[in-house]
Amino acid sequence: MRKCIVILLFCGVGMHAESLVSRSKKLLVASFAALTAAEMADSASSWGKLESNPVLGQSRFDASKAGVKLGMVSGVIGAQYLILRHRSPTAYKMVAAFNFASAGALGAIAYRNMQIPQLPK
Repeated sequence: MRKCIVILLFCGVGMHAESLVSRSKKLLVASFAALTAAEMADSASSWGKLESNPVLGQSRFDASKAGVKLGMVSGVIGAQYLILRHRSPTAYKMVAAFNFASAGALGAIAYRNMQIPQLPK
């Protein structure tokens, strides 16, 4: 089920990127995809382990917590897109750089999470 959702997300972002005209907008959409993929990797690496984020609650990471995390990222991406709709290409590039940096940080967190053993059932 998760694989199906991931595939649909990437297909939707990919089709939307092709309809955009400018390079800076395509870069922004690519940063959205990178941020979403990094969040999914972070969620997958946290699955079944103790969550240390106090916002999500400090218990075993499961589907409800993954939904909250993906919902927050989707909200951020949606807000960025709505705010940047009619801005200059420089604004698109700045936000894309921030998104790529955030995706890198989330990737590092996912890597760290892979080193932590899962909780016994």
